[in-house]
Amino acid sequence: MEAAAPINIFSPRGRNVFKKDKLVKSISIPVLAIAIVNVAGVITNTRYNLLNLTISYFYFIVIAWGIWQGNVWQMVMLKKNLRLSDKAYYKSILILYTSIICYTTLVAGGGLMLWLSLSNEDRSTYGHLLNAVIIIVVVALFITNLYEIFYLKEQQQDIAKRAEQLDIAKTHAELVALKNQIDPHFLFNSLNTLSYLISSDPVNARLYNDTLAKVYRYILINREKNLVSAGEEIEFLSNFFHLIKIRFDNAVNMVIEIKSLFAEDLFIPPISLQILLENAIKHNELSVTHPLTIYVSVSSNYVTIKNQVIQKTYKPPSTGTGLNNLDNRYKLLTGKNIIVYKNNDHFTVKLPLLNPQA
Repeated sequence: MEAAAPINIFSPRGRNVFKKDKLVKSISIPVLAIAIVNVAGVITNTRYNLLNLTISYFYFIVIAWGIWQGNVWQMVMLKKNLRLSDKAYYKSILILYTSIICYTTLVAGGGLMLWLSLSNEDRSTYGHLLNAVIIIVVVALFITNLYEIFYLKEQQQDIAKRAEQLDIAKTHAELVALKNQIDPHFLFNSLNTLSYLISSDPVNARLYNDTLAKVYRYILINREKNLVSAGEEIEFLSNFFHLIKIRFDNAVNMVIEIKSLFAEDLFIPPISLQILLENAIKHNELSVTHPLTIYVSVSSNYVTIKNQVIQKTYKPPSTGTGLNNLDNRYKLLTGKNIIVYKNNDHFTVKLPLLNPQA
């Protein structure tokens, strides 16, 4: 069964909601701060000269700014790790509203109480404090709802765009994979090798034929999937390498090390490892005297493919299409990038493994 890729809904478009509000805040915060304290009757303007009145209003604006920014920060922190697949989505929203009510009440109540203790207001004004706090909490919840509405609208547009990009990338990946496998040269070499083995080594000929069938079957079965288990992909890589080994004999070797006991529970985009194996063979000199060894390691977080660099006498042109496409698929599926290390001695690529259960 194909595993569903976890999609973090806190995407770049979603973040824009929290970045495009500068103009709104610069107008709304002062207006709301001044309006609320007057509507609630917290301040009596005639008791203050112009300087003290200005200082008081500036203080109210600072409180309003702290409440607004604090509530936005809470929304950001909540949505940063929230996924569309989470069943606790509505519970998380309830937690957010509860947190906003508590935070707003504490900051508004404490801030206004401090101002009243230092102001020229008489004790009767303290009775208006509760009204002011209630109004501020209601306004804070209303603004939170507005943020949520605009956020979800942006998010729907982002998800639709990501789905379209993923379909394009997947289609391109399928075409590249099928082109590589159903390439006339590949078929010609495979059939020539099979023909040679039939006459010289019938036992290996049958094994070669069965392995070739497994390679094609894997591609046809999994080309529509976004993810397959790491165990399946490693088995496919072993079958594909067997065909390579028949062709290049002792000029190429592969060592597979599985460090994780849960490879079947970890997932990876299909045909990923084949791209990296072909990349290593394409860009390195192969000879029996200096064989190319490719190391494949499976841990709980990454599949790592590493090979020594053996420069070819004639270096073929490289467009980087394979690695770029693989990296793009990873970003669209998981929001993660593949990791590439390169120096004069070794070339290493690390592919993040996904655990949908985590």
